[in-house]
Amino acid sequence: MPAKAKKEDKRESFEELERLAHRTDDMRPMSPATRRQWEAARKTGSKLRPGRPRKDPRHKSRIVPISIAPELLAEVDRFAKAAGITRSRLVAEGLRLRLK
Repeated sequence: MPAKAKKEDKRESFEELERLAHRTDDMRPMSPATRRQWEAARKTGSKLRPGRPRKDPRHKSRIVPISIAPELLAEVDRFAKAAGITRSRLVAEGLRLRLK
């Protein structure tokens, strides 16, 4: 397909989209449920249903980048998987034991 034909196709498709965007014959008032969703979407950070409650910043976990040798990390991952816990939990429990 020649470049000129592609450009004309794009223009025609854009014109069609523009025409559809401005068509008003099928518009009707929003239902109460749709209105609530619309209002909630307009408010930044607002949700119809509350999400997970925020943790108190004093008790919230923090991300701490650390360096670990690849062999040790592989061993930690194997142990954590066998124990059915996360790597993070294993490290935290190990640190608690060491600090006692």
